[in-house]
Amino acid sequence: MNQLKNAMEKLILIFLLYPIMGIAQTDLPRFENDTLYSTSGYKIYKGQILRLASGTAENGKFRFIKLENGGQHLLNSIYDNATIEVKKLYDYKVSDLGNRYIGIYGTITYKDGSKNKIGIDINFDKAIENFQGLPSELIVPEEFKNKKPFSVTDEIERLFKLYKEGALTKEEFEALKKKIIEKQ
Repeated sequence: MNQLKNAMEKLILIFLLYPIMGIAQTDLPRFENDTLYSTSGYKIYKGQILRLASGTAENGKFRFIKLENGGQHLLNSIYDNATIEVKKLYDYKVSDLGNRYIGIYGTITYKDGSKNKIGIDINFDKAIENFQGLPSELIVPEEFKNKKPFSVTDEIERLFKLYKEGALTKEEFEALKKKIIEKQ
């Protein structure tokens, strides 16, 4: 009788928690069945054509898209307006600061029409997102751009995290912080 009571309690707990667990799983970015789902719902999958915009760093380099084996080797302006046909997605990971990355291997077509194989690591949510004063580095339909209510504090915290990760120099961080504060 005691075992039946314990089993019933566990079953009730599962039914009570299931809706909460289901909601929590759909809100977060995830990688499953060879498809990446970004925070905004944008999907990246094998066979898709990704369109790059332009780098957002002062020197024209991409902040959030790097060559796969280069670590700190950022893409530069020769990649502006290029497209990448996704052949493989791999190595989904989360940094200590909560940024999410995915490796993408594919074929890049440059703006002059020439093609080459490429492997990139992309901080996909940051590449999609519009930072205050910075355009997206990955072109996606408007409905998939991460739109959050603007908060000066949140924006400065986000820029500080980028500075700590090395995506922004101290000078870039200070200039963007000043720009945000002045807009208020």
